[in-house]
Amino acid sequence: MKEDKENTRPREKKVEIKCEDGEKSERPNKEKKETMTKIVIRRLPPSLTKEELEEQLQPLPEVDYLEFFSSDTSLYPHLFARAYLNFKNQDDIVLFRDRFDGYVFIDSRGQEYPAIVEFAPFQKVAKKRSKKKDAKTGTIEEDYKKFLEMYNGGDDEKLSSTPETLLEEIEAKTKELFGKLTILITQRIREEKKEERRRRELERKRLRDEERRKWREEEKRKRKEAEKLKKAEKVPEKDKDQSKEEQPKIKDRPAIQLYQPGARSRNRTGTGESQAGDKKIEREAKNTQKGEE
Repeated sequence: MKEDKENTRPREKKVEIKCEDGEKSERPNKEKKETMTKIVIRRLPPSLTKEELEEQLQPLPEVDYLEFFSSDTSLYPHLFARAYLNFKNQDDIVLFRDRFDGYVFIDSRGQEYPAIVEFAPFQKVAKKRSKKKDAKTGTIEEDYKKFLEMYNGGDDEKLSSTPETLLEEIEAKTKELFGKLTILITQRIREEKKEERRRRELERKRLRDEERRKWREEEKRKRKEAEKLKKAEKVPEKDKDQSKEEQPKIKDRPAIQLYQPGARSRNRTGTGESQAGDKKIEREAKNTQKGEE
């Protein structure tokens, strides 16, 4: 028997709901209960046709869908036909089942086939597709006439043309295309050359700028070194001047006065003795200074 997509059962999707902290989760029953109105009649004779089936099912209740599938010879020896019906009124299904469930169908050879009536696994019904009428149906004669008119009347020049003239036209077109192609190639080559020149000029400018920058840095470095050398030469001269200024002259140094007993009494007694004593003290101070040096 031929397999039908309508007879395939839809796969059920299993959904697992995890619970936390031991709480029990109740799975909500969101599936709506649909009324089953579609049935299937199985084990019909293989030689049975749709018209013969409709005749034997009369009087048939109100039905909005009837599909018949003949037997498939590749499934020998299980050669059976089947039919699908969809009732508008659900109460008619029970009456139809009581009437045709186990009903014996007899084929042309006289063989008996007890039928089985049950609900179809797939309850949906295929939609009827509206067949649009082709706009070009019945216009082949008119199209052929138009073709003959165009072929005979409008194309006299093409019919009069010879193979030589066609070759000349082809050569002229190829030359024209070749000329256009050469023009495009030359333009492209010129653009590439201009781009190459521009790139070289930019590279030269960059090198010149780099050389100038290096030269400026070198000149700056040389100036700094020269300034450092000048500062280094000036420092020892300043040190010499400071050392000369810091050394006290011998004349400016104060004389060291030695304590001599009775000097004060001499000064009091007379000026002559005091002058002699002062000269003696100066002499001794000079001698001590020379000894220190």
